[in-house]
Amino acid sequence: MAWMQSKKPRDSGLGLIVMDISMPRLNGLEATREIRNILPQIAVVILSQHDSDEMMRQAVKAGALGYVVKSSIATDLLSALERASRQESFFQFEPGTSGIADANIDAQEILQRSAALERALRESEELYRSTFERAALGVAQLSPDGRWLQVNQKCCDILGYTKEELVRLKVRDITHPDDRDDDASQFEKIVAGHTEQYSRENRFIRKDGSLAWVNLSLSCVRDSQRRVKHLISVIEDINECKQAEQARFLLASIVESSEDAIISKDLTGIITSWNAGAQRIFGYSAKEAVGQPVTMIIPEDLYQEEVQILKRLKSGKRIEHHETVRVTKEGKRLDVSLTISPVRDSEGMVVGGSKIARDISEQKRLEEAVRRNEKELRKQLELEIRERTEELEQKNTKLEQQTQLVRDLSGHLLKGQDDERRRIARELHDSVGQLLAAMSMNSSTVVREKDKLTLKAGKCVEENITLAAQVLSEIRTISHLLHPPLLDEIGLNSALKWYVEGFVERSKIDVRLEISPDLGRLAPDVEISLFRIVQECLINVHRHSESASASVRVSRSPREVTLEVKDHGKGITPEALARITQNRSSGVGLRGMRERIRQLAGRFDIESNGAGVSVTAVLPLEIKVS
Repeated sequence: MAWMQSKKPRDSGLGLIVMDISMPRLNGLEATREIRNILPQIAVVILSQHDSDEMMRQAVKAGALGYVVKSSIATDLLSALERASRQESFFQFEPGTSGIADANIDAQEILQRSAALERALRESEELYRSTFERAALGVAQLSPDGRWLQVNQKCCDILGYTKEELVRLKVRDITHPDDRDDDASQFEKIVAGHTEQYSRENRFIRKDGSLAWVNLSLSCVRDSQRRVKHLISVIEDINECKQAEQARFLLASIVESSEDAIISKDLTGIITSWNAGAQRIFGYSAKEAVGQPVTMIIPEDLYQEEVQILKRLKSGKRIEHHETVRVTKEGKRLDVSLTISPVRDSEGMVVGGSKIARDISEQKRLEEAVRRNEKELRKQLELEIRERTEELEQKNTKLEQQTQLVRDLSGHLLKGQDDERRRIARELHDSVGQLLAAMSMNSSTVVREKDKLTLKAGKCVEENITLAAQVLSEIRTISHLLHPPLLDEIGLNSALKWYVEGFVERSKIDVRLEISPDLGRLAPDVEISLFRIVQECLINVHRHSESASASVRVSRSPREVTLEVKDHGKGITPEALARITQNRSSGVGLRGMRERIRQLAGRFDIESNGAGVSVTAVLPLEIKVS
């Protein structure tokens, strides 16, 4: 009103005001008087829930040009506005009618009652809206053609759509195809008035495509003329119940179709359930078994076992894969494997047990057959192994005998070789050497009388003396190489020094010789073997190593003598070394060295790291010829 008072009539910009007769601070009649006093040119139309001639008369007195009852807004409001905008009145009575003037109705009292009623309606509407939105069930208003008009949040949660999405759909749009026809039939019966409500389990298709099981209740709201205003739908989510029901059905199907016996009993041992598997295994039907003590399938000698089982069940313990014996209806004993679990009530108290019994008689029979077969096979295998072992032992003995013969022959050959070398060396020294010495002496005699010879003949005689001396030296060297006399006369120490000095002179390879001062004399076989190994190693150094130096080291300990020959040449390839280590080398010298060491029960080793070769031979001082 203050705003209206501050405006000039021509500046207000207002031409028509529509107001409710019931307002919080000022009722519509009083407000009309104030407006007309301030802006007399403004047309006022009052809206009221009262279809009362006295209220209309009071509205006329207050200066209103129109009065529209709320129940007739749809038909009268536009007409009232058009007439008021032309400054024409709109009332549902003739304002000058005399009967109205004599009415005894107090308009102020009506307005007071109207205000109280409006407050009650607002409170009721707020209570309804709060209840509607906060309901634990889905609640919706539906139009007579099945459209969603209003839905609460719980309904949206159940169906998986937002409110905005649902009000654009019909119930049929999200109903499962298998439920649509039945739903439509029931919906039509309610709208037609054949029934006021119905309830049923129904399926809706959620927005994400999943299935929503609900309890659907539908009722109809009608006006005083029995015309349908809207329908109320209450939806209860029963998805979890359905899932539990399906789980129970699945479990029951599994139990019933199981090949194993599945039996439940209470804590006194009375059977409470009995599946088809139990009937197949034990021969009793469910009708015969349920209500009977479980001892009907337990041998008398195992009754105490059942007492212990019940004791463990009462304490909540589980029994797994317990193998025992049970009896059938015909008295046949069966081997079974039991798994027994405690059954608890909703409060967690043990009220019974669930038993799964599997017939393992055939398994036991097969296990026994397998054990017998294994025993027989073990006996047969042991016999064959024993026979085969004896055969292999015989062959091995024979092979060892043959090997020993070969080794003996090899030892004899080596000894014969050394003896033959000694004989040849002696022959060369004693016979050929003496003949050459005689020839040299004769030539010397001729030289003393060379003046009697021609100059040419004298020169030839002198050359013969020189040649004879060279041949005699070569014969002596060959003889010593075949078998150095120092080896027999003085020992290994002097023989090795003589050989190494000659080798250095002939090969131009620098060889360092180290001999333990306490070496002394050794057994003849040891000395000749060590000498031959040094001889063979240095020949290999000269032929294959391309080394400019080598070393020979002989040391002695209380029980053995060790020989080590090293060079600093190109070494031996890993492949060739592997063949040598595995005794697959075709070299005669290496085999000879190995055989000499083996004959004397010693050790022989060859190593190469790509920067030379090291040969080690170890021989015991106490010779035990192999």
